Amino acid sequence: MIMKYVLKGIGLGVSLNIANRLCSFIFSTYETLNMMFLPAVIFGVVIAAFLVSDTIPHLFICGFMGLLTMFFSEIFIVSQLFSPLKSLEFYLTGLSVSKFSIALAIVLTVKHIKISDYIKKDGASMNKTLKIKIIVYALISAISFSYLVLPENAGISVLIFAVLQFVSLWFVVPNKKRLILFIPILIMSVNCFVSANPIWKVSNFIISILLYSSMFIDFEIKTDSFAFIGNIFTRLAASFSRFLLPFKWALELNSEKAPTIKRIAIALVIAIPSAIILILVLSNADMVFSLKTESVVGYLADFINPNALFKIMFGIVVGLFLFGNLYNAYAEKDKEKREARHFNGDLIIINILLVTILVVYTLFVVIQFTYLFAGTTLPDGLTYTEYARKGFFELLTLTGVNIAIILTVVKLTKAYGGKWLQCTKILCHYLCAITIILLVSSFYRMLLYTNDDGLTRLRFFVMVFLGFEAVGLIITFIYIAKPKFNIVFIYMMIALTYYTLLNVVPTDYIIAKDQIDNYVKGQREELEYIFTLSPDAVPAMETLIEYTNDDELRMKVKKFVEEGTSFEIPDRWQRFNLSVENAKDILQRIE
Repeated sequence: MIMKYVLKGIGLGVSLNIANRLCSFIFSTYETLNMMFLPAVIFGVVIAAFLVSDTIPHLFICGFMGLLTMFFSEIFIVSQLFSPLKSLEFYLTGLSVSKFSIALAIVLTVKHIKISDYIKKDGASMNKTLKIKIIVYALISAISFSYLVLPENAGISVLIFAVLQFVSLWFVVPNKKRLILFIPILIMSVNCFVSANPIWKVSNFIISILLYSSMFIDFEIKTDSFAFIGNIFTRLAASFSRFLLPFKWALELNSEKAPTIKRIAIALVIAIPSAIILILVLSNADMVFSLKTESVVGYLADFINPNALFKIMFGIVVGLFLFGNLYNAYAEKDKEKREARHFNGDLIIINILLVTILVVYTLFVVIQFTYLFAGTTLPDGLTYTEYARKGFFELLTLTGVNIAIILTVVKLTKAYGGKWLQCTKILCHYLCAITIILLVSSFYRMLLYTNDDGLTRLRFFVMVFLGFEAVGLIITFIYIAKPKFNIVFIYMMIALTYYTLLNVVPTDYIIAKDQIDNYVKGQREELEYIFTLSPDAVPAMETLIEYTNDDELRMKVKKFVEEGTSFEIPDRWQRFNLSVENAKDILQRIE
């Protein structure tokens, strides 16, 4: 059994080497953002596919052997043929986000779910018409994703892709009510049309994948189970496992030639890597053969457009993923349900721990009201800005810890009743109230610090987050008294609302306006931070141009606007963006 995972790990290492070679060829001339993100997607899929095992120890054996194989084989290949720096660059970018794939593999291993189980189990009974609809949907998705989403700086075309997806799904999904989860995807696509802020592109892509995977999962609203989180990742893996199903359906339509086609495919899978390895070895053995090989490879590289090749390949992968996700919506559900484990805590121990924690928190709250809120003179000449800045993130962390404590206590005491339980609920309500005070303290500290040093992206995000966390605490207060709903699911919905709101709020404009207003009032001496923002900030800078007599500052603003609105790529309709167009109009006015 161990040898099986040792060999699997060797296969993982070899596959990562091949993935690295492909990334070096395809992405070497591609834009920086995609060169950072897309190799991570490829590496992540490979790692997740290989790491899923029967047990966690087997997973670690596979991962360790894969790492060793990748390391030593890469040393050999780099020393013989390739530039070490370029090879290392793609490994670093490819492996940087792969920790999410490792987490996915661990979840699937713990839940004893194998991708091969989904490949073998064709659980959905479909007629020919439905199969054709799903395949057409996959084709539309692959082509439209390549044409509308993948162009560099895609703007309005991303929104068109999202609308096209919604319309297509409307005609093929088994339950149209589930499309309510597509609303956040539509909102995130609006961001590409109305905003030129690039910070959400990668996270929007990842969250959209998770939302697609969540769209047809049954959520237990009335229980506080975390199972739906694992189910999301399970559905994600199941969608990738259906990649070969469209080709299987195609073979079924031409059953007479199916065996021959299978044999040809197997032969190509074996022959192509073998030919590549043989060419590499012979090139190293004979310089003339090496030069001839390099000339052929150079000709092919000139003939094949890496960007177009990437778009086609990535579009196919997305189309197959969306096909698998839609297919899973029709697949028969596994009716076997595992019995949930229930753990009960000791009320006396829990109450003593809560009392101890609350005594310390009460003393802390007294100090907060004395110095921070009441304005009492601080010791040792400490300013309010310094006092506010120190300990902010610690307080923010404690609010999260307190919520976790409350949820754990409620879960451990659900089965009890009587006076001791009432005492526990009172203590939990008190801890929730203390947490609200900590939240107010955190917000007030951030407000003081922002008033002194100005608004930044991080400070803006944190202040908005504190508002949403306050909503979560109010719901937690209700949950303590009546724990009859899935509060984890509610928290997830609050977090999703927070994130989608940030996608449509003109963050950079608000920040730039705050910084410029303080500069105009004489409360700031410099404005360097606003020149790190996106073109969304340009409307606020127009006010600065009208106010300032500093020619150097005016030229700096004009240069910023010019750089934010001019690109070294063809002007195509897919790239139409309202924020960029508005910035171009402002540039004409200030020149």
